Amino acid sequence: MKTFFNIVLFFISFSIVCQQKEFSQEEIRSKIEEFILLKELDSASYFLKNLEKSEYKSILEKVSKNKELSYKEYNTLFLNLRNRTSIKYERISNFIDETVKIPEKKEFDETFFRIKCDQIYSLRDDVSIEKASEKHRELEKYLSNFNEKDITIQKATLRLQTHPIVLNLIESKLDDGKKLVLDCLAKAKELKDIELQIMFLYHLTDFLVLEGKLQEYINISEESLALENQLQKHTPYYHAILQHLIDAYIFKGGNTEKVLQYIDELYNNPTYMIQTYALYLTLLGKPDTDSVIRDEVLKKFEVKDVKELVEKFQILGKDLNSNDFYKLLSGGSKALVNNDFLKEALKIKDQSIALTRKIYSQDLSQSLADFKVEQVEKTKQQEIENEQEKNKLYSLILILVGVFLIISLLIIRKILKQSKELARKNEIINETLKEKELLVKEVHHRVKNNFQIVASLLELQTQGITDEKALELVKEGKNRVKSMALIHQKLYQNDTGLIDFNEYLNMLTRELSIAYKQKNNVETTIDAVNMFFDVDTAIPLGLIINEIITNAYKYAFHNEKENKLSISIHKESAHYKLIIQDNGNGISEDFDIKNAKSLGLVLVNRLVKQLHGSLKQLNQNGAKFEITFKDNYARELVH
Repeated sequence: MKTFFNIVLFFISFSIVCQQKEFSQEEIRSKIEEFILLKELDSASYFLKNLEKSEYKSILEKVSKNKELSYKEYNTLFLNLRNRTSIKYERISNFIDETVKIPEKKEFDETFFRIKCDQIYSLRDDVSIEKASEKHRELEKYLSNFNEKDITIQKATLRLQTHPIVLNLIESKLDDGKKLVLDCLAKAKELKDIELQIMFLYHLTDFLVLEGKLQEYINISEESLALENQLQKHTPYYHAILQHLIDAYIFKGGNTEKVLQYIDELYNNPTYMIQTYALYLTLLGKPDTDSVIRDEVLKKFEVKDVKELVEKFQILGKDLNSNDFYKLLSGGSKALVNNDFLKEALKIKDQSIALTRKIYSQDLSQSLADFKVEQVEKTKQQEIENEQEKNKLYSLILILVGVFLIISLLIIRKILKQSKELARKNEIINETLKEKELLVKEVHHRVKNNFQIVASLLELQTQGITDEKALELVKEGKNRVKSMALIHQKLYQNDTGLIDFNEYLNMLTRELSIAYKQKNNVETTIDAVNMFFDVDTAIPLGLIINEIITNAYKYAFHNEKENKLSISIHKESAHYKLIIQDNGNGISEDFDIKNAKSLGLVLVNRLVKQLHGSLKQLNQNGAKFEITFKDNYARELVH
């Protein structure tokens, strides 16, 4: 009976081997890397047999045999692992901690230092700032063991300053961060290290973006590119600099030939080729792109018009992640509009909206997807182990010919059983997904309720306050809480993940008119039709509007006259514009809202900066505030 069972398993394994031969080299390499991270080294060794000979294969073989690697080999391994978008970086970081030990020799090891620097950067971007800062402190301790006057150590110390620079940027400490990056840039020039100069020029552009200095941003990026061309091998920042220049020139307008040159250069790099499709479409979507440039792009991709180009890019970009594919769709929509394909542009726009909704819920379902992948890998691993065991029975193949039919029937029976089990598991997964979706709505509902509780507590607190100024401060705090509660109420009430700001503004003004009931004769006009924002834009925008309207109720409106308030939001080329106007006495000519000391106006200034916007105050038959801002998607493009 045991021999019979082994025979059955052998034919299963034989089928698996045949399937494995159809794997591409890239798929095989990906599986080997996954098994290495899972510490399933026997499985990794099994797949290594089908991998073509290369220097990287030698490194993978050493890992699968638990052999020690040099720091240079470790660096090559980690660079390849980091390029796998399917692998969460935290797993790679844990593997680094387990395998890469601090050098025992007393000399400074630059490759070890580079590995740990890259770990800090990736942890900060993909995992958490806290874990990145912990590794940063460890690396600082390592550097402290060496002579700080040594030029190599000075350069390493400078490289380590990129982490506090980025932290200053994240914490909006722009003055401190910019001063630090300029100091580091000056030291890099003293040391005549071109790579370090490029690094700090790159980080300097982050601060220039927040300062709105577009031309200086372009000049610095062009300077970085000139430095790159002095090197025999480009730095890891090279392609990011090209992308920065492309985005900046497209935003500014003009320079289409230079933009096309930079995009073509990215296209010629296999790693970045798939990212360029959205850039080509964005270029063709700009009104100032002439027909010569357009025809050159169409000829490059062998299509007759922009409509055909968009269709081709959708096929070529099918492996892009959701966010990058959204950029491709968005660029395609604008390119179609610019070339009079309005019907097709509307269709692509609908696709991008649907994809945006999918992206919003993607993080919530990621843990479920990871669970599913893990289960599939475990099943596959079990099949591979069975295959290894059955390989011992190859000598019995000739004897087994007579019972091949019976074995085939048993295999079919086993496959049917596995199919039923898989169907049952899929039902469980689908149920879990529905529970996750309900949980998201419940979270928004509870957040809204918690905000309302806070508002109620503040209302109760006012009963014990006799000081008018303190009472007013508590009331303003309560109104701010209510403005945020309304956001989460709207999120709870719909499935799109976006807030209809026309409805929201009607609810907000109604709440404020109740709060200031002694000034209830206010004629309010709202124009924000088809303005939808996600929670990252809606909350700061709602707080800004709340503060300005509150000031209008406090200082502009009087019961003895007809009070008017108008609020409008509309989309402009690269941003949105919010206009709030009342018919009060206006603002004193010597009053500068940007330097105001009151809590409400300080909050308005900070929130406008958070939205990458600008604020302008005017007197036009009353006070008028014009605020330009960017939605979350536009703000992410800048980064």
